[in-house]
Amino acid sequence: MPHLLNVWPSVSRKLSGASRVLLLFDYDGTLTPIVARPEIARLSDETRRLLSLLAGMDRFVVGVVSGRGLADLESLVAIPGLAYAGNHGLEISGAGKDFVHPEAPAFEETLAEVASLLVQGLAGVPGIVVDSKRLTLTVHFRSTPDSYSEQVDDTVVATARPYVDAGRMKITRGKKVVEVRPNIDWGKGKAIEQIRKNCGDSPLPMFFGDDETDEEGFVTVQDAGGVAVYIGGTRQNTKALHQLESPQEVAQVLALLTQL
Repeated sequence: MPHLLNVWPSVSRKLSGASRVLLLFDYDGTLTPIVARPEIARLSDETRRLLSLLAGMDRFVVGVVSGRGLADLESLVAIPGLAYAGNHGLEISGAGKDFVHPEAPAFEETLAEVASLLVQGLAGVPGIVVDSKRLTLTVHFRSTPDSYSEQVDDTVVATARPYVDAGRMKITRGKKVVEVRPNIDWGKGKAIEQIRKNCGDSPLPMFFGDDETDEEGFVTVQDAGGVAVYIGGTRQNTKALHQLESPQEVAQVLALLTQL
């Protein structure tokens, strides 16, 4: 898996040959470093400046595709003209259209129930965050001692089991997070397809992500002839064909993109 900066001349030629490019980014671990608590993950001034510059260029459509709730994502990024996809794409704003997956609102009450049960069930675990995001929920344990990790996962699984067994919910995992999501055939890959469709001219897609939930986005982008970039140390099981080490290197690529 080549490092993107090492093969930038060939990648930049591919991007320059496209009439427009759809630039999409995960947020946590991609545009910002992974931090202990989700509310303190902030864009650097330079990354914000470069995203704003790219968003103002006619040749780019820029967006963020995240597991965060849409309102939270829009508030954190707060750059006009971007496409925002929250809750793994169950809700999208910008790029010419507002979208909520038609099946998702029916799960809100059940997710609120599960969140309430998890707040009670995990009350004794230090550093835990139960983040109820209306259409999904995430249990963060990045500030929790590693000795509690199995307990956290077991509690989420046991609490959600009746809903999972009934076919209503599914559990996904990431970096020190466990998520409970509606059992809908929808994720970041479908969200990327939706945003690209909304553009009207099928721009060449490029997607940057760092976690398991980004993998279907990588497949979607590469199947469309675009460029998928995994952020982190070399990982053998990623489907992305390019790699960067860190959000700092993502910022380097943003600067190079402004020069295309």
